[in-house]
Amino acid sequence: MDLARADPSIEIVNADASLLYRGFDIGTAKPPKEILAEIPHHLIDVLEPNEQFSAAEYSKRARECIREIISRGKTPIVVGGTGFYIDALFDGISSIEIPEEELSIARTRAQREITEKGFDAMHEQLRTIDPELYTQIQRERNPIRLERAWAHYYATGEPLGETRKRKPEPFEYMPEFKLLSFPRSELWQRIEARVTDMLSKGWLDEVRGLIQQGITREMPAMRAIGYRELYDVIEGSNNLHDARERIIFRTRQYAKRQVTWMKKYT
Repeated sequence: MDLARADPSIEIVNADASLLYRGFDIGTAKPPKEILAEIPHHLIDVLEPNEQFSAAEYSKRARECIREIISRGKTPIVVGGTGFYIDALFDGISSIEIPEEELSIARTRAQREITEKGFDAMHEQLRTIDPELYTQIQRERNPIRLERAWAHYYATGEPLGETRKRKPEPFEYMPEFKLLSFPRSELWQRIEARVTDMLSKGWLDEVRGLIQQGITREMPAMRAIGYRELYDVIEGSNNLHDARERIIFRTRQYAKRQVTWMKKYT
């Protein structure tokens, strides 16, 4: 924000997966409306809570956004901690390692849908998006390969067969990386203070409002840390104290993974 206020050419491109979704504001620390009005921001509030979104789709949209900003003589700054998206943006989707958390979520979804719809139905659906793997799996009737094909597709937005045979397409613009970091003890304190602050600003009421709008805990936007924990509080299956501790714990875990992931940017 300080850089953008000092240099009017700067426009901010969001690289935080949670900020893409409308209505998820307090628990994602989304910039307030007055800040969004003051400083140009891109790729914030572009999805409904039930919309699936992949790293491949993010890469496509962010590249288009950055090209447009540069074409106007402005300076894009990509801001956010979703390293999977940042790598997809600059390196191309086929060259990136899928984080275990992303892959686990995608794998769980694939397993659930194969169980609910059956092997044959999911195999037939695969024909339209990945005909090469469809044929291979048809010969073997291999449920593990079917699950792997769908998990990869859900995580990246790209067919596994296509990923395997094409070269990555790096972005024509390469960034200068700047990492903002704190000593571990200070980071833990900031995380705890941040969670406390978001709760004091009405995070629980925000979740209550989302539930009243028909948002369910299975929707993609609910993957943002803290929302399912507060969903449980509202449903009565947990209390606010324990939910708060769980949110702090999960945020610390995520911060550790971010630190590890982003060491390669130094």
